[in-house]
Amino acid sequence: MSFQALPGFRDFYPEEMALRRHVEAAWHAAAKAAGFEEVEGPPLESLELLKAKSGEAIVEELYAFTDKGGREVALRAELTPTVGRMIAARAAALRKPVKWYATPQLFRYQRQQRGRLREHIQWNVDIFGASEIGSDAELLAVALDALRRLGLTEKEVKVRVSHRGVMAERVRTRFGADAVESTLRLIDKGELTPAQAAELLVAFDVAAIPELDGLYAACEDLGVEGFLEFDPRIVRGLAYYTGLVWEIFDRGEKLRAVAGGGRYDMLIERLGGPQMPALGFGMGDVVLTELLRDTGKLPPGPPKIDVLVVPIGEEMLAPARQVVRRLRLAGERAEAPYSPMKVGKAFQLAESSGARRVVLVGPDEWRLGKVKVKDLRSREESVREVDKL
Repeated sequence: MSFQALPGFRDFYPEEMALRRHVEAAWHAAAKAAGFEEVEGPPLESLELLKAKSGEAIVEELYAFTDKGGREVALRAELTPTVGRMIAARAAALRKPVKWYATPQLFRYQRQQRGRLREHIQWNVDIFGASEIGSDAELLAVALDALRRLGLTEKEVKVRVSHRGVMAERVRTRFGADAVESTLRLIDKGELTPAQAAELLVAFDVAAIPELDGLYAACEDLGVEGFLEFDPRIVRGLAYYTGLVWEIFDRGEKLRAVAGGGRYDMLIERLGGPQMPALGFGMGDVVLTELLRDTGKLPPGPPKIDVLVVPIGEEMLAPARQVVRRLRLAGERAEAPYSPMKVGKAFQLAESSGARRVVLVGPDEWRLGKVKVKDLRSREESVREVDKL
C-alpha cells in the first residue's frame, strides 16, 4: 500500500521548504522594518468565533467538526478572527496603535485551481487603533516592500484600490438595503449583469471617495504611489470590510490576487471588544510562488553547508567529527561523512552541497595539529592549524 498527501495539501521537500523560507524571510523583514510585532494563535478555533466574523455561509468552506469535548470547532481559514479575539481580550492594556503580524498555515475546503489549494501559508499584517489615512498607506507600503525584497516591482505587480463603504452606499441607493451584500458579492466575483455593471461601475465618480487623495499622497511619500490604480470592482468579498480596500495583482492579471486587505473598523466590537479602528491584509504563499515562477524571480537553491570535512581513512573519523564541532561552534554549517570517502567523490559531494570549502583530515597533518583546506571558488589549497580554522 502506498500513501500520498491529501488533495489540496502539500509536502515540503527541501527545495520547496527553502523557497517557502525565502518568501517568509521577505515577509518577516518587511514587517519588522516597519515596527510590526510577531504573534500567533491556535490552528483550531471555536466555530462560533468564525461565524461571528464571517457569517453562517463560511461553514461550507471550513474543516469543521465536533471535538471529543462536544465543542463545535474548525481549523482556521484565516487569522483575522483569532487576532481580533486576542485584541478584544486585552484592548484596554495594549498601547495603540497595535501593529501585529503573523505567518500562519490556514485551511479552507475549496475547489482547487492554479494558485488555490486547501492549505497555504499566509502573511497577515494588521493595525489596530489607528484611523489616520497614513496607516492605510503604511499597510500598503509594507506589503509592497516584501514584494520588492523578492524582486517584484511596478513592472510586475499593481495595487487595485477602492472603497467598500462607498460602493455599499451606491448599491443601497440604487437597489435597496436588502441587495447590498448580495450585490457586493457579485461585484467581487465579477458576476454582475451588463446592466448592473453600467449602473454601478461605469459611471462611478472617484470624487465620491475623499480618502483617495490622502491615500495617494501618503503612498507617494512612502514611494509606492506608482503601484496604485483605482478600480471600483474591488470590494473584497467579506462583509466586515468598512472602508478603503485593495488587492495586489500581477500586471497581466493572469493569476488570482497576490494579496488583499483594507479597513474593518467594526470587527473588534463585533468580537466582544470596544469600538476600535482596524485594518489589515493577507498575502498567501501559493499565488506569490506562482508569480515568482512566472516572472523568473525564483531564487537559486541555497547551499546546504559551508564546509565539508573529509576523514582520510577509518582512523580519522573521530578527528573529523572534532573539526566539525569546532566549525559549528564558530557559526559555520559543516558536516562530515559517516564513513571514509575517496577524495574525488568527496569533492563531488561538496560541490553538490554548495560548500565553499573542503577540509581534508589526514593522519600526517593531524599529528601536527593541522588539516588541508581547499577553497572551491578560488581552487587554492593550503595547510592550516586546526585552532585557526
